[in-house]
Amino acid sequence: MSLSKTLVVGTMLASIAGCTTSPKLAYNDAKVQIGYEKAGFKSRRDPEQLLAYAAQHAKAEDEVVRYNRAYGNLVLNRGKSSEAYAAFERAALAGDASAGRRLVKGHLAGVYRPANVPMIARSVYLPLTADKSDANTRLLLAQLLDSGEIGGGEFRTADAWLDEAAAAGATKAFRELAERTEKSGNVALASDYYYRADKTSKADRALRQARVHYLGLEGGPNPKLGHAWLELARKLDKQGAGQLAARVYRATSGGRDGSYLISVATAASVNVLSREQLLEAYRSAKTDLDRAKILEPLKAAARSNDPNASYELAAIYIGTRGDPSEINSLLVKAYSKGKPEALDLMISQLMRAEAGQEAADILFDGVVKAAQKGNVEAARSLSSLYRIGGFKAADRAEGRKWLQRAADAGDAKSQYELGVDLYENGGNPQSKQIALQYLNKAAGQGDLFAQSYLKSKT
Repeated sequence: MSLSKTLVVGTMLASIAGCTTSPKLAYNDAKVQIGYEKAGFKSRRDPEQLLAYAAQHAKAEDEVVRYNRAYGNLVLNRGKSSEAYAAFERAALAGDASAGRRLVKGHLAGVYRPANVPMIARSVYLPLTADKSDANTRLLLAQLLDSGEIGGGEFRTADAWLDEAAAAGATKAFRELAERTEKSGNVALASDYYYRADKTSKADRALRQARVHYLGLEGGPNPKLGHAWLELARKLDKQGAGQLAARVYRATSGGRDGSYLISVATAASVNVLSREQLLEAYRSAKTDLDRAKILEPLKAAARSNDPNASYELAAIYIGTRGDPSEINSLLVKAYSKGKPEALDLMISQLMRAEAGQEAADILFDGVVKAAQKGNVEAARSLSSLYRIGGFKAADRAEGRKWLQRAADAGDAKSQYELGVDLYENGGNPQSKQIALQYLNKAAGQGDLFAQSYLKSKT
């Protein structure tokens, strides 16, 4: 090494050593180095090392807070969360409320977990609750009490903290209280809490919870709670309760609270028979008047824009070769009002439609809208329609356009099919490059056909 280089290195080492003989000097030097970096220059010394020294060797409380908070922010921005939270913990234990709140958020998010939870809860979290608006700390204390990580009179009860968090406006607290109250059987109070949590109407909430508990969608079936929620629902939305009662009855074959479900459905003039049973009764009817009576509850619900009724009615009309225009209108209405299953029948009907069949125009428009909103099956059906022809004349470019929409939405099968099409029929080297991109995407998702095809081309 030359004499000049030796002198430079020696000077730098001496400078660093000088800055790490005092936490204050190290901290001030770190700020200077950070300023260099913000101005676009390379720092002469690593500010992280300087702040680490300052944070670990600070003695006075104000310096412990300031140096550790600065070090924590720096290393957090550099992706070193464990070092950052260790620094925030030292600052919080020195009395810094801001660092304490960082710990709370990190603990709730699962990115920070203190080695001694009771000690941090006692020394950091409890003092933060002096701020009545601090809902997060109260939620965390309730969570730690529920998990058994802390306990004892000094920490009070989970319900007490949730009540205070709710008073501070925390929607999560309202949800927790709703779930606790619901388990106790008080659905009226639970309904109030749920409403304050997400503003979902009490009628919609009651219907949802009744369905969840009758069908066991979130755990095992609980007909007792389902009954309580449905009873509340029928007071708020008689028709909605009747429709739900019929669906639950059909789904459970009347095996859960059957007689009560029939009474709720009948009171709302809703038929509890399944589609197959309705279809059988419809076909067995002797007169048009009898057939009309059988379907009237479904028709009335469909007229009220009930998507399930529109879907069921369309399915019955398909089974009895009803008017295509009415079938298609019902399917589109059902899908647009929130019945995703209707799209399958829309696609099926569209693929059977002949060129120039005006009744299918509404189906085509509905499928196009679904595809434009990112529905993969809709886009693939349009690709097939244009590839083989039918209601629309065969058009390779249009077929490829819709297949690309499905591929760009992340569908591995479409990525494979588009890749092969572009590779074999693209017509230019650029198409092959694009094809390989889609094939690699499909292979990356585990598509065996794409993997095999790629191997055959290498």
